[in-house]
Amino acid sequence: MAARHFQFVPMDGRAPEGAISCDGLVAGAALDLSHWAKNRTPKAFKADTSVEIALSFVREASPADGPSVVVNNHFDADGVLSVWSLLDPETAAAHAGLLVAAAEAGDFDEWPKETRGIWLNMAIRRLVVLKPEASAFPIVLASLGELVRTLDTREDLWGTSYAALLEAERRANAGDVISYSVGPIRVFHHGPGVPEVPGAVLSKLGSTGEGVLRLLLAFEEPDGSFRYRYELPRWTWADTVVRPVIPAPSRNALAAGLGPGWAMKGVDFGMTALLRTTAPLREAPRVMAERFASIDRYAA
Repeated sequence: MAARHFQFVPMDGRAPEGAISCDGLVAGAALDLSHWAKNRTPKAFKADTSVEIALSFVREASPADGPSVVVNNHFDADGVLSVWSLLDPETAAAHAGLLVAAAEAGDFDEWPKETRGIWLNMAIRRLVVLKPEASAFPIVLASLGELVRTLDTREDLWGTSYAALLEAERRANAGDVISYSVGPIRVFHHGPGVPEVPGAVLSKLGSTGEGVLRLLLAFEEPDGSFRYRYELPRWTWADTVVRPVIPAPSRNALAAGLGPGWAMKGVDFGMTALLRTTAPLREAPRVMAERFASIDRYAA
């Protein structure tokens, strides 16, 4: 059987007949290896990240068991690493822990146990700055074999971003961000003028802690008022196996319970935000968290 090869398919496109859809769900694919909602990934391969799914597939299946064309419809670390795992399974398997950690950092905004995963995610992003998605794949796929072997020496790709992340962590720990729980809500109170800390730092401050079902990000204004954003944990958009499945509540019901001044969409929503304020409010973060706790329904 011919070696597998990659083909980028735009979001509204269709996969070639018999293709493997890796990470992104591409209409017409014969096989899904994806953690996206509504995937058709075989149960035996399911995992929290698509790269784990791809690595499981290449461990269990011989090349003759799968199609030769691999497709994806968007670019990110988990997606390109999943594709690469199918194209170069031996090298990918030798660096499996690193690849999974990079996917966790990129897709779930986490600080993984393998810190070098953060470096790899940053390096991948740096390689394709300002590149369109279709062009980004060949650049990174051609670089990954060497990059995973020499990552420790490639501070030119990740050093600046990682230093900024460490500084954000230092400032948060020094008091820029105060974190605590109100029931299943984890609150992150950013002091006046403090920019939103990266998700990786939030994970170290408790956003991925056991029993956390919601995140409340509070941004204090100079006059003592607050802007708020209420979120699900940042893995919950995906079809996960190890990380708990947390159903989303009704945004309309939450907004109705809170009254005017809340929006259900915004440029800062990402994949998991539920509501944000439209203007600063006077309620302090603990009071606001208690209000959410009184109206939210944490369905299992």
